[in-house]
Amino acid sequence: MLDRSKEYNNKVELYSRKIENKDKSIKVIRYFRLITFIIGIGVPLANIFAKNYLMSAVIFAFSLSIFIYLIYIHHKEIYERRYLISLKQINEKSIKRLNGKWKEFRDNGSEFKDLQHNYSEDLDIFGKSSVFQWINSTKTFVGRQKLRERLENPLKSVSEITTTQEAIKELSENLEWRQKLEAEGMVITNEPIQPEQLYSWGKDKNELYTNKWLIFFARLLPVLMLFLILMASFTTLISYKIPFLLFLFHMIILMIGIKERNSEFERIYKFKKSIYLYVKMLELIIHKDFESEYLKKLKKDLIGYKGYDAKDAIKKLSSIYEKIANRANAIVMVFNIMFLLDYQFMIEFGKWRVKWGNDLEKWFNSVGEFEALSSISNINYDNPNWAFPNISKSEFKLKTTKMGHPLIGDNMVCNSINIEQKRNILLITGSNMSGKSTFLRTIGTNLVLAYIGSPVCAEDFRCSLMNIITCMRTSDNLENNISSFYAEILRIKKVVENAKINDNVFFLLDELFKGTNSIDRHRGAIALIKQLEEMALRGLFLLMI
Repeated sequence: MLDRSKEYNNKVELYSRKIENKDKSIKVIRYFRLITFIIGIGVPLANIFAKNYLMSAVIFAFSLSIFIYLIYIHHKEIYERRYLISLKQINEKSIKRLNGKWKEFRDNGSEFKDLQHNYSEDLDIFGKSSVFQWINSTKTFVGRQKLRERLENPLKSVSEITTTQEAIKELSENLEWRQKLEAEGMVITNEPIQPEQLYSWGKDKNELYTNKWLIFFARLLPVLMLFLILMASFTTLISYKIPFLLFLFHMIILMIGIKERNSEFERIYKFKKSIYLYVKMLELIIHKDFESEYLKKLKKDLIGYKGYDAKDAIKKLSSIYEKIANRANAIVMVFNIMFLLDYQFMIEFGKWRVKWGNDLEKWFNSVGEFEALSSISNINYDNPNWAFPNISKSEFKLKTTKMGHPLIGDNMVCNSINIEQKRNILLITGSNMSGKSTFLRTIGTNLVLAYIGSPVCAEDFRCSLMNIITCMRTSDNLENNISSFYAEILRIKKVVENAKINDNVFFLLDELFKGTNSIDRHRGAIALIKQLEEMALRGLFLLMI
């Protein structure tokens, strides 16, 4: 077996050294900035006292240029340091996952818990010590949602599962690329940002700022303002009163619709980090060549459409943001009045919306899909000895060899199961604490993994496509005045109803009627078994009593 732990440790050591070197580099830049500042102020002042004004101005301008450049380099170094720290943390997290300490991960998807879902609560898909907590490496809101959807809604066809398996295999082999994708999300923000308002903003067209006449006058008036200022400055044909009157006219124009424009600007202010985050992630995806058909399809949604790619479009949106970021600055406000900058920005926004606004959701969803698939790829990379399941559409079966529970780790007990009949009810009995419930969850959890295109914790795993429905955990619902026994009855009713309307159903029923005495429990189980036998179904029922 490959030693993934050693590989992750080597990466941690590598990034630790790079972070140390980056710290030294940042310290040197800070010293140079201080020296440049002292020279840029001290030397020009000395020359002013010596009445050497030209030399003073030249030195000041040169020093200022160097200082601004050093600020840029400093910010770049800080970003790269944060990026290296993120890569180091990703590998430290991977080590914890291998060592069974993944239950310490903060994001466990507990908000996705749904007691009414067919299997997610019983099979620990979300919440503490869950599948989501174990594999999740998404950093965007959309990525988390896409991973949730995959875990809650397994793929429905053999072809979908097969193509997803190919994508998982390819991504798992590209560890460095996957870690870069995750690191970009960590550098920008520590919290997933919900982009629904951004989608709405992108689709919400404002016809006023795409009107040709408004665009014409918004372009003409600033040119006229500049022309009048130059005429007043270098000729005697007009006085400064005329450009001043035009300046006042511009102020009046800017007051019209100011609340609406400010509202538009505030909506985009919120998403600065989110926009920049997606630029970096889109760059990684677009610049990467993929082999599997599914990954190619996801990438195709980002490039080669209308002669542009999503990265460039998001960069354009980001650049518009940068232009409006300093609108409250006093100097910028003067230029805003002179050149009607608010109108220029809104016109740019309007053009951007018309051209790309409807595609934002598609682009973000594509990034989210890559994140979700990358999370699932963690399973394959960390467990290279696990098997990719063989899924059959026509043949009803469940056949496994040395199957274990993927969340238990080194303490797992592996079992095999072989069911190839068209209808089957398997009754499991045994003493308390003998592992009956764990065995049921082992089968169910591995089936969920199989249906999302992941490898499973088994030496060999063959199954048909089945709808998973469980009845294993029931509890009191005080809010709705429902006892645990009544909750179990409702759950079993749902099982029977699903058995009537669905084909190829896989039911996991654990300790039926546990809210009553032993005799009634057995009678209830027998009655349920008889009812299920009478239903001419293609399904599999695993009951534990």
